[in-house]
Amino acid sequence: MITKTKTTWRKVKLGEIADFAKGKKPQRLTNKKLSENFKEYILLGDEKFYTEPDRFLVDAMPSDILIVADGARSGAVLAGKGGVLGSTLLRIRIKNEAQNKVDSRFLYFGLKHFERVFQSVLTGSAIPHIDQKNLRDFELLIPEDPVDQKHIANILSAFDEKIELNNKISKNLETMAQAIFKEWFVKFKFPDHKKAKFVDSELGKIPKGWEVKNLGDILVLEYGEALTSINRKKGVIPVYGSSGLVGYHDKKLVNGPGIIIGRAGIPGSVYWSQVDFHCVDSTFYVETKISKYFVFYLLKRQNLKSLISGSAVPGINRNIIYPNRIVLPLPSIINDFEKIMSPIFLKIYKNKLENQKLASLRDLLLPKLMSGKILVKS
Repeated sequence: MITKTKTTWRKVKLGEIADFAKGKKPQRLTNKKLSENFKEYILLGDEKFYTEPDRFLVDAMPSDILIVADGARSGAVLAGKGGVLGSTLLRIRIKNEAQNKVDSRFLYFGLKHFERVFQSVLTGSAIPHIDQKNLRDFELLIPEDPVDQKHIANILSAFDEKIELNNKISKNLETMAQAIFKEWFVKFKFPDHKKAKFVDSELGKIPKGWEVKNLGDILVLEYGEALTSINRKKGVIPVYGSSGLVGYHDKKLVNGPGIIIGRAGIPGSVYWSQVDFHCVDSTFYVETKISKYFVFYLLKRQNLKSLISGSAVPGINRNIIYPNRIVLPLPSIINDFEKIMSPIFLKIYKNKLENQKLASLRDLLLPKLMSGKILVKS
């Protein structure tokens, strides 16, 4: 339960309890093992590479805290696994003499609470970076008893773990949905496919009764409407641009579920909205009488980015998209596909909503827990 606490807190400088190490760009970076002298490493972000081991590599252990320090963005993350650091990361590692006094997860959440501090310690104009001296002098409060630190970290970690679990479930569902589409409509291994007869077409062998059509025969691309951030009013309607979700508004432009395609900016991008939405004038939205679940994956496989034209302001003309030739399945097959996709997409959306609520609650508790106003007791 959450109770008022009289736990003893102490103020410490970050440099008193932790050491710092700046990541470096590995030399002779390659994706292939050239000789026995080259060893495999993992840059944070799952990028594998081979290079000769040398003293310039900066390692990261799962308990380390990493600060993104490239100027464009800044914040704290837990390393979570072993690897080496690229040049935009700063490693914070609890000193050996403080290992039994400071819980690394508590320190991580403490730094998350004060992420605004990272902006204040950025120096440099061309390539901003974190001033380690200022960061070492940064003061924060920590409970004297490491057990209290663990209690706080446990409750906040529970939120992050549930969010991560939901993300993994959603990712697996998305992978499964794409695999089903590929099996049914690319490999033609749909239910009862062994009973189907195949006939010749301009796109190769296709199941009898299926048709070769133009994209323009099954959908219409409508222009989004301009809506700058200044003109948006507070609301829950998602607003999409060619880069994806860019904000919220109080009025919809399109009924959901729906499909958004980047027209300019990031032309050829394809997004899904489970609910009513607004999309700006750098996008198209899709109107179709066919299952939007089918059309969504069909569009994602069209390689629309290859249709980009223009040099100064690259974009896509819908009249170039329409002639794309596609295979249109029988309506009964498309309907069966929709019956499978509908609950999958709904579950992904519900996971997203739950994660938003969990993150809001976590962020509400974070400053109170990290300031000693409340403490979670076992």
